[in-house]
Amino acid sequence: MRSAIQFIVLILSLLPGGLAAMEFSIERLDLRPIREPTLHITAIGEIVAGDTEKLRAALEAADTSDVRDVLFMFDSPGGSLMESLELGGFIADIPAIVSAEVGSSDLPNAVCASACVYAYLAADYRYLPEGARIGIHQFGLYDSDLDGQQGAALGQALSGILSEYLRSHRVEPELFEAISVIEHDDILWVPRRDLEAWRVVTNGIYDERAEYINVNGDIALRLSQIASTGDSFLTLFCTDAGTAGVADLHEPALAAYDAFEIAINGTWHPVQTWDVVERSNMRGRIVFEVPPRLAVAVATARKIGARVVAPSGDIFFGFQQTLRDERLAELVRGCPFAQTPQPARPSMVELPGTDFLGSDLTTDGIRGISFARCKQICLEYAQCRAVSYVQSSSWCWPKSRAAGRRATSGVISAYQR
Repeated sequence: MRSAIQFIVLILSLLPGGLAAMEFSIERLDLRPIREPTLHITAIGEIVAGDTEKLRAALEAADTSDVRDVLFMFDSPGGSLMESLELGGFIADIPAIVSAEVGSSDLPNAVCASACVYAYLAADYRYLPEGARIGIHQFGLYDSDLDGQQGAALGQALSGILSEYLRSHRVEPELFEAISVIEHDDILWVPRRDLEAWRVVTNGIYDERAEYINVNGDIALRLSQIASTGDSFLTLFCTDAGTAGVADLHEPALAAYDAFEIAINGTWHPVQTWDVVERSNMRGRIVFEVPPRLAVAVATARKIGARVVAPSGDIFFGFQQTLRDERLAELVRGCPFAQTPQPARPSMVELPGTDFLGSDLTTDGIRGISFARCKQICLEYAQCRAVSYVQSSSWCWPKSRAAGRRATSGVISAYQR
């Protein structure tokens, strides 16, 4: 009896046949001395068995000398799942910096759906132009001879293969979860915000990580970003006075230092206490103190970064990183300043149907938490004096003061007593 694994190559696809087979066209762009040669590969049509060999032959026939960058432009409704995985393996092994996008200026309404997504995910950097779409759904089984046990074994084996494939290409598990609930005869056109949150669309970022490290016996949080513009690192730790950090940034040519800023949810804030401790090999290391007024915003941030600004004020270098867990919040809440007791304000007085206008301590508030947690966050930080909470969207807004009181339906506020 054939095993379930043996069935995979024979019977799986993500769209039925009958569509135009995938065609590859390759264009070489040589713009030296401005930049090294690049290859633009347009991939249009259904993915069918043999497409990987077709691409291999096309590349062997092309002039790939001195090529550093390869760009794939997909427009495909899907096709063979296993061929797409093989195609993705081949793309990932190309000895160059590989980018992928859906469509191009000549294909403004292109799609990459179903099996195509797996080939697209093999690229180092992944883009989605305006008007293009990415669609997902479950894989399908097309062998009527499979009994229930064989089908279950096959489905489990393939789920493991796909889950590992997505993980190896730095995609968040939420994508696989979404794929698993969309029926094979349906399709979900995924919104851009989800594609970016799940790291399907990465733009110029290859990878981002956050991990605790040991620094002279103390715990610190190290954020790292590998991007097309260079590698950047941000290490944050507690001091006797609050939170401090070291930014290790990739310098562009002729970099100039005048100011240092940190980003919280996309908004840049100047830092007064900072110093350059080292500059060498096109890298700059800056030690700094997080301003106490920003402690709450940092602890609740979903995106954080650092940059150096040149004297002109309009030239800078640095990075911003998306936070995907609560490690930064845990670190900052454990720092001394965050633990400063507030005996004069041990509780919150609630005001139903009331909104406090202005005095926000964060740019975007804190989404998806309970009112009880909203009040507790305010009690944990010396800067916070009040909160307003939008009940329908579970949206918390910490305030530096209880001012601008206005009667508002659906909003409940509280101030420290």
